[in-house]
Amino acid sequence: MSQWKGGYNFKIMQVNISGEIPPAQRSFRRILWISMLVFVVVMGAGYLVSTFLLNTWLRSDAFRIFLNKKTSSFFHVDGQYQPIQWNGFSFYTDGYQARGEVGSPFSELRTEQIRAEFYPQGIFHRAWQINDLQIQRLKIRFGSLIPEWKGRVSSFPENAGSKESSWIPNRLDIRHAQIQQVDLNWNFEGGVGGVQEMRVSLEPEGTALRASAVGGVLVQSGFPNLKVDHLKIRYQHPDLFVTDALLKLGDAGVINLSGQIALDRGEALDLQSSFSGISITQFLPEDWRAKLHGNVAGEATVEGGGLDSMQVIGTLRLNNAQIEALPILDKIAAFTSTVQFRRLTLHTVSADFNWTKSKCRFSHLLIESQGVIRVEGDGVVDRGNLNGNFMVGIAPTTLRWLPGSQEHVFTQERAGFVWTQVKVSGSLMDPQEDLSPRLMIAAKEQILHEVQGTVEKGVQGVFNLLKP
Repeated sequence: MSQWKGGYNFKIMQVNISGEIPPAQRSFRRILWISMLVFVVVMGAGYLVSTFLLNTWLRSDAFRIFLNKKTSSFFHVDGQYQPIQWNGFSFYTDGYQARGEVGSPFSELRTEQIRAEFYPQGIFHRAWQINDLQIQRLKIRFGSLIPEWKGRVSSFPENAGSKESSWIPNRLDIRHAQIQQVDLNWNFEGGVGGVQEMRVSLEPEGTALRASAVGGVLVQSGFPNLKVDHLKIRYQHPDLFVTDALLKLGDAGVINLSGQIALDRGEALDLQSSFSGISITQFLPEDWRAKLHGNVAGEATVEGGGLDSMQVIGTLRLNNAQIEALPILDKIAAFTSTVQFRRLTLHTVSADFNWTKSKCRFSHLLIESQGVIRVEGDGVVDRGNLNGNFMVGIAPTTLRWLPGSQEHVFTQERAGFVWTQVKVSGSLMDPQEDLSPRLMIAAKEQILHEVQGTVEKGVQGVFNLLKP
């Protein structure tokens, strides 16, 4: 029995060592390989068929209508792509042109030389996926709609391009866009301007659009040109958010901007700015450019919609300032026989201001040349006319040669100066003040008083001599 068992066991070992496979196992493996082969063939055929169908649809009018509709819907415009050329899943078109619809911030939008590549795997996410969109040039014009386009609705009905199969994606998924040159122009009420030759990167974010820009020049009527160092914005229809902007003016001028622009409410603005190193000369009337020098710094808030309702509130400081050939200072110099008033170095110049289109109010004005003169006050410039009330303080030693000045005009003492109130009015080109007449009257009265006193003393002396 044991030998028989051993032989039986030996027979089993022979089967395992020789690698023979039972018929049932061999059948299972054959079925598995056949199934895998069929799966690969089906998948390959499906890929070829789907690729063929996809390419066919991409080259159809339905896709062009779909692309027109999606682009126009995002920007709230009515536009058309130029004929599209395909190379595999890469496409090229000479451009896209659009006009603004009712409620759109754009009156015109145009792009040139558009290149992109679709990624078929985006179909599994029900989207036309574009990882990199290249545009050579983008032109946008903001402002009022052209009359023949007012009230016009999109030329693409809601069901345009909707006859494609259910497996066709119904949305665009653009991951990144690069624009080599962006030109923006606007013609709002009371102001014409634009930004030229910016290089921009775009990244859609849901229904919003984030943009980063470098380079370019900002032009606005009535203001000097600004160079764009960098600009970061976010567009969420109908609002434009400026998250970070750095502009340069001249060699040393710097302006930082942030805030919000509501494009559907008359271009309503809510911007905050800070600035420094800006030469004041370029903002002055011609007659003042030789009189006042210095670099402006400060902070300001811009509010309102359009130039007519715009309001700018802020604080100004003037650094490294000098003033010369100012009529009132020339008169003080003549009266006091002190040449230092003809050209003053101003150690402190600051003021709060509230600017609108026709009027600029300033308050808490402080102008000081240490040890010489100090001016404090408020005023308004209305359509080129100045009206202000100021306290003017002068060092007492400078008035020693001006008869009656401290007795009748500079009658208050404070902070090392003697003070008087001065009213200034008239045009900015030819301002008038009431200090000079009062100084002249005070001098005459003082001289007459002294002469009268001398005469009275002389007469009294004669009477004293004639007494018995």
